[in-house]
Amino acid sequence: MKRVALPLGVLLGVAAAAATTVVALRGWGGTCTGELPVNLAVTANMERPVRAVVEEFQADKPAVDGRCVRVKVAVKAASAVATELVNVLPGGTRTPNVWLPDSGLWPARVLQQASSASAPVPELDIRGSLASSPLVIAASMPLAEKLGEATGWRKLIQGGVPAVIGDPTSATEGLATLMLIRSLLGNNDGTPRPELVETLMKVGHNAVPAMRDAFAKVEQDPLTAPAFSTTEQSVIAHNGGAANRVSVRYAEEGTLNMDHPLVRVRSRGEPAGLDRALDLLEDALRAPAAAKRFGAAGFRDPHGAASASWPEGNGVRPAAVKLVPTPTPDQAAEVLRTFSAATLDARMLAVIDVSGSMQARAGNGQTRMELARDAALTALGVLPDSTQLGLWIFSTNHSGSQDWTQLVGLGPLMERMNGGTRRDALKAAAASLTGRTRGATGLYDTALAAWRTVRADHDPTKVNSVVLITDGRNEDQQGLDLAGLLQTLRAEANPAQPVPIILIGLGPEVDMEVLQQIGTATGGKAYAAREAGDVRGVLVDAVIQRRCRPNC
Repeated sequence: MKRVALPLGVLLGVAAAAATTVVALRGWGGTCTGELPVNLAVTANMERPVRAVVEEFQADKPAVDGRCVRVKVAVKAASAVATELVNVLPGGTRTPNVWLPDSGLWPARVLQQASSASAPVPELDIRGSLASSPLVIAASMPLAEKLGEATGWRKLIQGGVPAVIGDPTSATEGLATLMLIRSLLGNNDGTPRPELVETLMKVGHNAVPAMRDAFAKVEQDPLTAPAFSTTEQSVIAHNGGAANRVSVRYAEEGTLNMDHPLVRVRSRGEPAGLDRALDLLEDALRAPAAAKRFGAAGFRDPHGAASASWPEGNGVRPAAVKLVPTPTPDQAAEVLRTFSAATLDARMLAVIDVSGSMQARAGNGQTRMELARDAALTALGVLPDSTQLGLWIFSTNHSGSQDWTQLVGLGPLMERMNGGTRRDALKAAAASLTGRTRGATGLYDTALAAWRTVRADHDPTKVNSVVLITDGRNEDQQGLDLAGLLQTLRAEANPAQPVPIILIGLGPEVDMEVLQQIGTATGGKAYAAREAGDVRGVLVDAVIQRRCRPNC
């Protein structure tokens, strides 16, 4: 089937010109000889005004070529329709003829994925916006006072107040929020900065499936409910009948707009006359009476103008809203890939070299040991509670001929232990690293023991890995040599239970070629961190590459 290119203007906040309407008679003045069904998919926030328009449309008895036009309205999340269109089966009955998503981002995703779809994707005719609503920051009344009037996305994501976003894979508000975070924290070339990945790790594991869950938290307890991103229209709808209203803040950096386009979906085998029926329906959806219904439901018009029919006490302001540049489909796809990688649940054993050379100075005046300590503490600050983590240290002769010591066993961060949590124990252990340096580097035996430990209890629901930080070469002449280590790793590896070793080499003495061989043998990778600032970027890259291992 023909696939149309998406005009950039149909993305968030830009109204494209409406397609020319074919005029046909509405009343048939007699009986119909059959039905002409029209399947319309609409998001929940637009359901009420759209159903009202459809009821009026049907009451007018529309007909095409003597057949009664019957509109069947289905309420579906835009993300769900986008998935169905990409994976549509020939002759499938679930494909809508008219799609009213809350954002042009979703038809953009469909067109972007069309080339790799397993079956032909229906043709999308993306027409102009029916209504619009900007993304805003919402909070309960008590929390809004703490936020203050002047606030923005940076304040929301930097942890000053409790905050959640919608799941960006299913909630448009969540996807739009990710795009705003990317615009603030991403690089101009599209690569993720450390701040972006760390933020995605923080917010991703607290994402709510749908924004009604965030509003429900306000209703349940406004004192503990977090702030969240949502549409202005949903705030108006909530405040119209809620016991606990929410307050709106318009981000000082600007925001994105939900443009609510009308999308004509053309599939094979459509009945004759369907285009004419849909033109009649579009006429009704764009009529002044429909615009009033959209306005009364809390929407702005397609150009962003507030409605005079907004209910009293709606908690929003009708002034024009500052918008940020429109994101591209490629940017949306990239930020979703980054989000997916950053929010994968991890089961990770951290293994840190404490040999005497770790007391040497790094690039910024810190010792290598202090650098490793700070890297561990940084990771602990952003890893979610669902992470399983453990900590070993290694150098020669820790216990007899063993080269490693377990400081904290591998397990859930929030598991109770020693009067606190595992996270607390790991922070204390990481803080103690500078006082533990001694001996030489026992690299090979330690790498194999750590790998076997994680592999022994492999969890298929998590990314299982070893992260090993060292500044030297193997100096234990009594243990494995490199050939023996690599042979053992390859012999014992199970492709169905991958455990990559991620190695970080500190300082000029490290043998990066050897570290790379160890990483490659396990589906992992080795990184050189010559300066203090390198470690943060290395950790970010290691997180991002989780989405493609072992084939990165």
